[in-house]
Amino acid sequence: MNIYFINLCLQLLINICLHVRIMELDHGAHKAARLALQDVISSMPDKVITNILDRLPLQDAVRTDVLSKNWRFKWTMLSQLVFDDNFFEYLSKTEGKENHLRIISRFLLHLKGAITKFVLYIEKMRKFDDDDINHWILFLSKNGIEDLTFKLLDKTPFKLSTHLFSCLQLKHLKIYNCIFNPPPGFHGFPNLLSLELYPNAEKSSDVGEFAIKCHLLEILKLRYILKAGRVKLVEIAKLKNLKILALSLYDLDNKMITSSDTIFELLDSLPKLQELYLNFQVCKVRLRCVVEVYFS
Repeated sequence: MNIYFINLCLQLLINICLHVRIMELDHGAHKAARLALQDVISSMPDKVITNILDRLPLQDAVRTDVLSKNWRFKWTMLSQLVFDDNFFEYLSKTEGKENHLRIISRFLLHLKGAITKFVLYIEKMRKFDDDDINHWILFLSKNGIEDLTFKLLDKTPFKLSTHLFSCLQLKHLKIYNCIFNPPPGFHGFPNLLSLELYPNAEKSSDVGEFAIKCHLLEILKLRYILKAGRVKLVEIAKLKNLKILALSLYDLDNKMITSSDTIFELLDSLPKLQELYLNFQVCKVRLRCVVEVYFS
């Protein structure tokens, strides 16, 4: 059976259960109906329950505690956490004050199993500082994190804690607006498949040297790097498993990018490459243009 159909059925089931339960609470439905509902949802395996919860918005996943007594703390089985502006706006309406730091910390402390995915995506001003974020990274590094996203668009670049580099189970890493400096002697993420990195170019270290240590990389997206000489195309050429590559290029007079031939030489060295995205934000003639190249 198609996996997308299964996921759709799971989400539909939990929404129906929530609706039925709320209706029962409002209208005092017959006790037998309540028991039947409890039997259905209580008999689900833990993996199925976690699968359902992980596919709901975080605030809805917590609200499943109204389904039955057995579901009162099922939300603590969550393995994927997405804290975005929709979630924070929901908090502001229900809590009536800015206490986002306390809420996130409480979530992390109550979860029982591994946290495989964590997303902190903020477009509007929130009260977080580097210590808050790095404290969460320390917690996640001890709890099996595989997919990590920090996208803080309204904040000055934050300095990543070295705890990030102990998350050796990472498969997907997206970090925007940061100061990226791997510790000396770091040997790369052995399981990393995708990397999207948009660091502060002036304060970050050699990203190219870091990337080539992640030998399994299939997706690499870098921005604001070549301008500061943090990545050389010869380094990217060593990533033989790359399938998708996205680069923002700045100075065409730079020796790293002397002509279109240099780009095609890079393509020759990447046998598995399927998609290439080149963004020329500042061209030689001072014109803004965007070039996208696709390869089958």
